[in-house]
Amino acid sequence: MHPGQGLCTVVGFEDSPSPMLILEAGSGRGAARLMYPAAQAEKNLHPPVSRDEALAAIDGYGDLTCDPFSDRNSGLEEKHFKQRLKLGIPESLRVTKTMLERIAAAEACSKKPSSYLARVLRDARERSLEELACALDTTPEEVEGMFEERGHALEEQA
Repeated sequence: MHPGQGLCTVVGFEDSPSPMLILEAGSGRGAARLMYPAAQAEKNLHPPVSRDEALAAIDGYGDLTCDPFSDRNSGLEEKHFKQRLKLGIPESLRVTKTMLERIAAAEACSKKPSSYLARVLRDARERSLEELACALDTTPEEVEGMFEERGHALEEQA
């Protein structure tokens, strides 16, 4: 898991002049190749969660607490939550749940939710489903179905 790109595949290694991992993010036409310093890999890259951790995260989603971080500046809030996404599961699921609850709370008060909430929700949802799908050797759609089977929606309800 790359902190900025999410799920990546290591496709090569370059040794000169400083060692670099060659990572591929995305697939198909949207695939991107990245050069990542090998010296920073252990500190900043992490493998997806294990199958058992993925299943526990899905089963425990209902008990997951929302992130209480709040600031009067929405830009600082967005920055905080995007930093949390870099930590992977379960933090990306916590951010997903937090964004869903904040959007629902704003709508319950007949307010238009801040646009950053939808942006962060989209990113958190994609990151979560991608990492869980990798751990469970399935598709993001199948993982989303697993949440729905347990009564949890990972997107806004229309």
